[in-house]
Amino acid sequence: MKPIFSFAASVPFVTFSLFNIFNTEKISTGMTTKEFFKNYAEALLSYSPEKISEFYTVPMTVYSDKGAQQVTKDSEVAGFWKEGIKPYEKSKIVRTMPEIISEEHLSKKVTICKVLWKNYDGSDKMIAEETNFYILFKEISGYKIDGLIIMS
Repeated sequence: MKPIFSFAASVPFVTFSLFNIFNTEKISTGMTTKEFFKNYAEALLSYSPEKISEFYTVPMTVYSDKGAQQVTKDSEVAGFWKEGIKPYEKSKIVRTMPEIISEEHLSKKVTICKVLWKNYDGSDKMIAEETNFYILFKEISGYKIDGLIIMS
C-alpha cells in the first residue's frame, strides 16, 4: 500500500539539531521508544496540529527525495501538520498502529527508529501503510522528533 500523503510535498525541510547532543542535563525519563510512538499515534489521531507539534524539536530537518528541508520555528511544525493531517482526515483514519521495525541507539540521547505505520478506518479495515525513519532526541521530559526521513 502507498502512503496517503507525501510529507515532502508540503513540508519545509528540517535539520537534526546537533547542538542538542551537547546538552549535559541528566536524562531521568524512563520512556521507551515504543511508549513514545504510542503517545505520538494518539496525538496524530487527535488531528490537532498543536498536539502533534509537541512531539517535535526545533530546529529539525525533514529528508526526502526532494532534498532536506529545515524547520526552525514551532509554528512551522504546526503549519506543516495543519496541511499534513488533511489526507488522513479525508481517509477517515481512526486507528493507527506504529510498529518499530528497527531501533539503533547512536548515543545516550540520540536514537534512530524505522517505523511502519498501519492506518485503519472506522470498520477496522487497513487502508494504508507507510514507513519512515525518525531521529529521536531524549530530553528530560522524554523523546522528541529531531529529524524525519520520509521513505518513498
